[in-house]
Amino acid sequence: MNNKRILTFLTVISLLAVLSTTAYTATGAHAATPTLVGTWYVTIPKSETNPQPGQAIVTFFADGNMIEMNAFSNPAMTKPGHGVWIASGNTYLLAFDLFTFDDKGKNTARIRTHLSIKMDGRDHWNATSTAELIDLAGKMTKLPPGSSDGTRMKVEMP
Repeated sequence: MNNKRILTFLTVISLLAVLSTTAYTATGAHAATPTLVGTWYVTIPKSETNPQPGQAIVTFFADGNMIEMNAFSNPAMTKPGHGVWIASGNTYLLAFDLFTFDDKGKNTARIRTHLSIKMDGRDHWNATSTAELIDLAGKMTKLPPGSSDGTRMKVEMP
């Protein structure tokens, strides 16, 4: 009887050890190729179009969609950007649009931005960008090219 209890106890302990190791491995495993999916802090350096360095937060979803919010201008004059992205190795191409408004809240234009992102690690990327201002009549005005750096947002305990 004692042997049966000991054998049952050891079997249960072994199963728990296997299950916890499997769960830890599944949650702790990292993709071999860096992925863009996640939320990123973006820094945009001072340039021709940005007299002040800028910041943005961008979230990339696994289904190829993304959202962007930047701190360049008065939030009453721009809204979050929405777009799509595709991957090719450690390079990602994306396009997103955002609407612009005047100080009275009237829609004035749309800005379309194109980025080419190169991952240089699991948690960092560099990008080059081009953009066009598209007025309400559909006339496009090219804006000067830019660059940016992205750093993955991580959970930090207080």
